[in-house]
Amino acid sequence: MKIFFLCILFPLMLTKAQNDPFEANQYMLAENYEQAGNHAKAIEIIENLFQKNPNNPNYFNKLYNLYLTTKKYETAIRIIELRLSSNSEDATLYGMLGSVYYLMGEIKSAKEKWEIPIKKTPQNPFIYRMMANYAIERRAFEIAIEYLLNGKSKSNDPTIFTMDLGELFLITMQYESAMKEYCEMLIVNQSMYPVVESKIFSFINKPDVLQNAIKIVSNYQSKGIVFKNLLARLFTESKQYSKAFELYKEVEKTQSTGGQQLLNYANFLINENEFDIAKKVFEYTYSVSENSSIKSSAKLGQAKSLDALLWNNFNKQNDIWKTFYQPLFLSELQTNNVISAYEEVIKIFKYSDVAVEALYSIGKIKLYINNEIQKAEEVFDEIIKNFPTSRFYAKSLYEIAMIKLFSDNTRDAKNFLKKIETVAAYSDEDKLSSYFLLAKLYAIEGDFNSSSEYIRKITNNVKNDFTNDALEYSLLLNVAKNDSINLIKYTQAEILVLQKKFREAQLLFDQIASNHQSFIFQPFCLIKSAEMDIALSDYNAGISKLEQIYNAKEKNIFSDKALYLKAKICEYALKDFTLAVESYQKILIEFPKSIYLDESRQAIIRLNEEIMKREKDA
Repeated sequence: MKIFFLCILFPLMLTKAQNDPFEANQYMLAENYEQAGNHAKAIEIIENLFQKNPNNPNYFNKLYNLYLTTKKYETAIRIIELRLSSNSEDATLYGMLGSVYYLMGEIKSAKEKWEIPIKKTPQNPFIYRMMANYAIERRAFEIAIEYLLNGKSKSNDPTIFTMDLGELFLITMQYESAMKEYCEMLIVNQSMYPVVESKIFSFINKPDVLQNAIKIVSNYQSKGIVFKNLLARLFTESKQYSKAFELYKEVEKTQSTGGQQLLNYANFLINENEFDIAKKVFEYTYSVSENSSIKSSAKLGQAKSLDALLWNNFNKQNDIWKTFYQPLFLSELQTNNVISAYEEVIKIFKYSDVAVEALYSIGKIKLYINNEIQKAEEVFDEIIKNFPTSRFYAKSLYEIAMIKLFSDNTRDAKNFLKKIETVAAYSDEDKLSSYFLLAKLYAIEGDFNSSSEYIRKITNNVKNDFTNDALEYSLLLNVAKNDSINLIKYTQAEILVLQKKFREAQLLFDQIASNHQSFIFQPFCLIKSAEMDIALSDYNAGISKLEQIYNAKEKNIFSDKALYLKAKICEYALKDFTLAVESYQKILIEFPKSIYLDESRQAIIRLNEEIMKREKDA
């Protein structure tokens, strides 16, 4: 930390050196020598200047710093004492003198020098801060804390010491003390809450700190609503969501944000997959808020909480770990409560954006969870006809395109996808997903130039969920476009995959791979065929193909993917956690740039815990 008070006590002034061109040139020459690392020559020049004009603060400070840099501590002490002989009241000189002794390892002497100006003016809090700064500069943090605490006890405004003390307590890992200092600051100045919260959450993940922080802040609850807000944040961090909710209700009653903070908290809970408590927060927000926008969002949030629980249950009964799988659909009876909740949103907030979102969500449930394709199409068609300016218009176009694709109507599917490009209100996800599907539909027709153009639109974009698949497909388009028959067959097989016709798709992939002239397609078809085996739960056949890819003499772009899929089979289908860990570890060792690295690391940690648990229970 810089000693800011030097700038106050030694302001730049017109000196003889500044008026004398020779001395100014000599001073600049010394600085050049210093920058070049020739400190001896720099010292020689500055010493000569200092002897001629010992009262020039620039010469004194430069010489002091040069002596410290070259560890000429005794010489530094002599020039400071020389200056003190004519100015014994200058506190900065004692600060500098103490710093030199500290560098020499004479801690006791350093403290004695720093404390001389403190003893002269013990009621002056500024002196305590000044000497603390010298101690901080030498990383004598405990001494600095001592001076700041003493200064705080002498000051009419102790908060001027709080931030520095908090920082020093953090540096010295005295987290409870830091927490108390920040709380004391909030008592005096609640507008500092954002700063205090940021500081506290910079160290909250240290061992045992969170629970101690909760205890400390709990003791300050009566000092102001900001402490309830802070405590709610701490409860949230410790996953005590219901306790945080109760505090946020108190904060809302006092601050009257119209329910915005509660709404933010509910949305946070949704992202954390805490759907039950999120639903309660949404319901409460809807009941207390008078803001129409927040009420509509809260009502939609209630339905979305139920929706999230529904999708969670749907995913649990399906093999979502597979790249592709045949879903087990739910009956309408199992989804009625969620659809009813969305219908209530539509009824109360008719024609609003939340009503359109609710309608879109109903369509998704009917299509992907109930498999009610015709009913889903009617829902999306209603959005397309009645809400052309909605952000769900483009999304509905895409869903209709998928429905057309499911029924082999590729021409209409393509037309709906192309409409998305003309829509003003669409997201990048809408755009890129339509591009990827359009690329395949054009390829089926043999229009590889248009297909490549749409793939380029994806790969030229920032990294997105489609990038890796688009790069794979782009590679195939570039190297295999001369083999148009097999390229069309391959794309037809991919469309069959989207239609969940896995066995038919696999027959096409295997047919292409068996053709020795289509060797370019073989790694692509082999990995796809293995994925079809996995989708059809033929795990032995899938593992056999994946091992064939991994054990090939020359590694290809699917070697790491083959290992990853094998690990997934071992983990989820075979429940052989040890074998799964071995495959995940090979990815880390052999493929350091693999896109599966993060997932593999997480899986290894998760599975090792399961293995230890099994061994303990055995």
